[in-house]
Amino acid sequence: MWQLIRPYFRSIYRIASGTIGFFYDIKRFINYSGWRSNIHDKEERNYLIMRIYHGLEKSLSYQNRDSNRGWERAFKILAILKIVNKKNSNEIGFHDKAAKQILEKFIALPDNQNSKFSSKIKKELKHIDFNSNEQHGAKTHDFKDFTKGILENPENFFHSRSSLREFKEEIISPNVIERAIKLAIKTPSVCNRQAWAVYHTSKKEIKNLILHYQNGNKPFGPRIPNVMVIATDLKAFSGGDEHYQHWIDGGLFSMSLIYAFHSLGIATCPLNWSQIPKNDMRLRKKVNIKPNHTIIMFLAIGYPNNKNKVCFSARRPIDEIILELEKVNK
Repeated sequence: MWQLIRPYFRSIYRIASGTIGFFYDIKRFINYSGWRSNIHDKEERNYLIMRIYHGLEKSLSYQNRDSNRGWERAFKILAILKIVNKKNSNEIGFHDKAAKQILEKFIALPDNQNSKFSSKIKKELKHIDFNSNEQHGAKTHDFKDFTKGILENPENFFHSRSSLREFKEEIISPNVIERAIKLAIKTPSVCNRQAWAVYHTSKKEIKNLILHYQNGNKPFGPRIPNVMVIATDLKAFSGGDEHYQHWIDGGLFSMSLIYAFHSLGIATCPLNWSQIPKNDMRLRKKVNIKPNHTIIMFLAIGYPNNKNKVCFSARRPIDEIILELEKVNK
């Protein structure tokens, strides 16, 4: 009898567990996302102003643009900058400064210079006394620039990467880790928000502590040289149409980071963090992960041995993956 009803109980458990997880995600989105558009929260404001000025960045990059467009965004940026200008210097963020530079370049466009809007904004900008040391906006990208990334044999690069679960004992140096992250931050993100965070440790005590809460590393976890926790900042996302975007942007960044390490001769193993709420909350009580950061995955990294064994998983037939997009006739 039990064998007959067991599958039904398992199905009910899965539905209940999934429902609890959904409500946990909704609660976190309500508590920590940027839907309030709080100008006085430095992080939240910087994601907001980035979202606005990215529209002007795109305007700067168009060869054929409408000179009547972009002014609403321009005045929104100006209004925020005027508020920011009253704050202490340590409260002025990277994207606050970037927004000012983008706005200056926008009003300086040849077809914008003589606009009455341009004159008004230029006059107001004279009273805003912070600037960016970086260059923002748009640049010329020749065909040769695009072709610099062409690999002579891309199959060699992509097919040579495998998830590795046994590494050399050597710890990856901070300089190498920083280099890989610098490569990965070229990952595209919605409105260029770059809402990523990478927590890292090579300390045995911390590694063992966090790996205790991750399923699937038991046979090899204690021997992992370096562990990362990859996360995205919920403050970067505001509307209901963005409630999944932190997972998407975080997934893109994670894969970029994996390939960045691969390009440097470092092996990785993605460790799943699609966890029940209880485990997520337990981990957050043990280590300093910000409450507004959503954990995407753990990443084990280390140098491969001279001889390694990896899982060999055949890939699905390509004709099951490539589908023709067609109009539905009803």
